[in-house]
Amino acid sequence: MYEPHGEIVATLVIWHGFTNAPSQFTAVAEQLRDRGFRVLVPRMPFHGESDVLNRDMLRLTPAMLINHLHVVVDIAAGFGAPVWVLGLSAGATMAGWAAAARPEVGRLVLAAPLVAPVGFPMWLVRLFAKFPRIVPRIYWWWDPRVKAGIKGSPYAYPGFPLPGIMPFLHLSEWLYDSTMRVGHDLDRAVLITNPSDFAIRKDAARAFASEVFAPRATSFGEAVVDPERKWMHDFVDPRSDGSGTTDQVVAVLLAALGLDDPSADGVLVPPLVDPLPA
Repeated sequence: MYEPHGEIVATLVIWHGFTNAPSQFTAVAEQLRDRGFRVLVPRMPFHGESDVLNRDMLRLTPAMLINHLHVVVDIAAGFGAPVWVLGLSAGATMAGWAAAARPEVGRLVLAAPLVAPVGFPMWLVRLFAKFPRIVPRIYWWWDPRVKAGIKGSPYAYPGFPLPGIMPFLHLSEWLYDSTMRVGHDLDRAVLITNPSDFAIRKDAARAFASEVFAPRATSFGEAVVDPERKWMHDFVDPRSDGSGTTDQVVAVLLAALGLDDPSADGVLVPPLVDPLPA
């Protein structure tokens, strides 16, 4: 946890990305702390283990994820300040579920939410979600050319057992098909999109955010990163290829939260409009 000095804007919970670790957000969290946020960056179940080639995600279940996020929001709400949530990729799915399930959450930022990986049609995602036993139990390398030699954070896994992604897709699908509904009105919900992100289906993420969260948000919109930046999926981590500077990433997050320059110093095109049309 990152504890600020002086007046606290909000308690901000940040969930890291799939196969990554809380260290992905270390530099960003430190700057947000200096801007007046109490910041929690929890480690998702079976992530951030010392053996980056482990297969422990085969044991992951949707219930584990839901229990984890409720514990985290309990901790955040215990401080008494407003609770805002954001996440990247699978972490955005976690943040979305927390925003739907917990009335303490007032603002939500979804950065490239994991609704469907690139190359996976929605019918296949839904088929796998309905019949998880048919998901092949193969190990999926992020880059099969280099396998364990992939560059980036030393705490991120170079791959994962394919069934390990399914609990996150279960959560996004249950939100998408209204099995889980947003139970209260949100002050603000914003989707962050990277045109150069080739890890997730941006059309699915956009439909997910607008159909699930826009109807229950006073302000809703999409923050689009300037494609000239060529930021990639893990844009928040300076150790990853295709990332922004920490100052730029913090500017984007503050704009999404509705607190600072809506253009994020020129990173967002067009700038976010506040209040955003719901």
